[in-house]
Amino acid sequence: MRVTNSMMITNLKRDLSTNMRTLEKYQNMLASVQKIRKPSDDPVAVINTLRYSSTIMEAEEYLGKIDEAKNFLNTTDSALGNITDILQRANELTIQGLNGTNSEASREAIAKEVRQLADQIGVIANTTYGSKHVFAGTNVTEAPFTGSSWIGNDRVMELEIGAGVKIPVNSVMGKFFYNEDADEPGLFQLLNGIADHLETGDTTALQKDLGLVQERLDQCNSERAIVGAKVNRLELQQNRLETTRTNYTELLSKNQDADMAEVIMDLKMQENVYRASLAAGARIILPSLADFLR
Repeated sequence: MRVTNSMMITNLKRDLSTNMRTLEKYQNMLASVQKIRKPSDDPVAVINTLRYSSTIMEAEEYLGKIDEAKNFLNTTDSALGNITDILQRANELTIQGLNGTNSEASREAIAKEVRQLADQIGVIANTTYGSKHVFAGTNVTEAPFTGSSWIGNDRVMELEIGAGVKIPVNSVMGKFFYNEDADEPGLFQLLNGIADHLETGDTTALQKDLGLVQERLDQCNSERAIVGAKVNRLELQQNRLETTRTNYTELLSKNQDADMAEVIMDLKMQENVYRASLAAGARIILPSLADFLR
């Protein structure tokens, strides 16, 4: 096959264009610190990048939910702690009221304090975290206690903290707060009942009330233990997700971030290749026989 100047120049242009594209590739890597700028650069790496990014985003989404749930539960625990304090004070006042030496005025004064405790229970029953009522069941947007009735529900509110993993985050305590059953009175009714019995001097009823106060105190402590166990579980899941996020972030970095030392070395090498191709081209495009015959 006869090789002409035109063919040599065409091949030279093609090779120079290839070398320039390769040089541009390394220059772009150096500027962006990324190995991959478009899917055609490395299809497998692009697929891995999408998979790693998806896993990181999923972990971050669940971590956000866990933070929200922990704050919700910590608010619940704080409210239960306040109830514990109230019950302990109610226990002290009931014992004080059982003292046979109390005058009617003394009993009435104790009864007034107990009614204040009952009113405070009503406030705690409507405790909120942000705009959510923590004791309202699933109807978190509405205060469960109106002062004369309980309009919350006793349904469990679950939160997904992982793929297919759910945990109940609310304390179902409607009847604990408000229950008109005389045998199992809600805390609001119990405290107001103690106040009534103090005012009438009914020591038999006060003895029963004392036992009920202790029962409610045990229930409150039991619920606090449950809340604490939920927080512990959330923290375990949080640690696992944080580890997953860290590991996949490292994998994503290795998959898409360019090694600067290697890129600089490759760039220098490609610059030399390009200069060499230019020098070779200068030798190829020499005056031909036709130039001398003109």
